[in-house]
Amino acid sequence: MLSSTFTRAALTAARSGSKKSMPRFLSTVEVESKGFSSKSRDEAVDPMEVFDSIDTNGDGVLSKEEFQQAVKKMHYDSLSRNELSYNPSADKEMSLSETHASVIGRRMTVTAEVAISKIFPAGFGWQTAAYFAENAGMEATDLSFFLSTGLGDGIGVCAGHTLYCAGKKAVTGNADISLGKELQVGIMLGSAAVCSGGVWQPTVNALQAAGWGFTNSMIATGGVATLAFFTGLRLGRLVYAPIFEGVEEATYANLKADAALSVAVGGAAGCFLGTDVSYGAANYLGGAIGIQESFSPLVSSAMAGTSTMLGFGVIQSGENLVYAKDKCWVD
Repeated sequence: MLSSTFTRAALTAARSGSKKSMPRFLSTVEVESKGFSSKSRDEAVDPMEVFDSIDTNGDGVLSKEEFQQAVKKMHYDSLSRNELSYNPSADKEMSLSETHASVIGRRMTVTAEVAISKIFPAGFGWQTAAYFAENAGMEATDLSFFLSTGLGDGIGVCAGHTLYCAGKKAVTGNADISLGKELQVGIMLGSAAVCSGGVWQPTVNALQAAGWGFTNSMIATGGVATLAFFTGLRLGRLVYAPIFEGVEEATYANLKADAALSVAVGGAAGCFLGTDVSYGAANYLGGAIGIQESFSPLVSSAMAGTSTMLGFGVIQSGENLVYAKDKCWVD
């Protein structure tokens, strides 16, 4: 049977008497526990640093409990997470001991921040771009209209994310917030939003031409937007990760996070259909978020932003309640 402890002296002796490299899993424990990005995992790691990072009480003896805690930390850093969920100042020890209620509360806080800083500006930007496109003579069936609204959506997301982070840094004085990196993240998110925003109108046009009802159209539009946004995120990582320090390269952890985020964005796109009052009484959301012809451009854009924020909030709240601890992208 293996001993429940392992000493620093034993590791030193083993290291001096063997030319073999440290086992990969131990290297990963050290790299993950220090919070290094995935880009750093191929760098050389000193086994003694690994031991010291796990030996929390500094007595030179690695107990079974200390090793198990290190493995938990490694697991914590390799779960479903992306740039929006990563918090460089998070206390891992506190996270590991969180209650279910505190997890839900934290998730709802992140959800609210994302909704205000990115989802509302997305809808606002799409509707504003549509207003200018229509005044420029574009029709809702024109490719130029699709491109214009997609760009409006993307610009709204990028600007909203960057400005929100700038304001948060100014108010909190948090030195961990790098505006340069956040701008890079905003560009990636905005690029994905161009994809989902750009496919929204042609999808709605096709569904209306096929005679689909409001509810089915809302679900289908959300599904198409989910796929478009997810595709934009994954392609964005391929393009931006090599040149942007703030964008992580594609990993399994951010694959899961990007997918869950995209589903919530799809909810926003689906709910955005509620602003279309041409569905008449079938649009049961029209009374709350329908954009009437009498509305001013500013009010129309604000209503559009409210609709996307509502749809995102409903779907993401569901994810917050269903996903286990540390399995949701907002964790």
